[in-house]
Amino acid sequence: MAPTYDREQIRAALAQNDPSLSMYFDLETGTVVRIDESDTSAAMEALRNEVMDKYGDRYRYIAGGNSAADDAAVTAWLEAEGL
Repeated sequence: MAPTYDREQIRAALAQNDPSLSMYFDLETGTVVRIDESDTSAAMEALRNEVMDKYGDRYRYIAGGNSAADDAAVTAWLEAEGL
């Protein structure tokens, strides 16, 4: 059974404007994973490596920058990703 997608997390990821953050959707959990590109800790590096290793299969990138992201933007993103 497919997870329930957290549409509010997707909307927030679409709306985020911080260039130091990268957002990825986790298909297994239905939630958004936040990668802080300025964080060089071992934990963040491990998370970054996991996302990159499973990119496309488990994780999908969410481009931010849409400060007016709404439910229609979430639906459009999900449809564009084939979800």
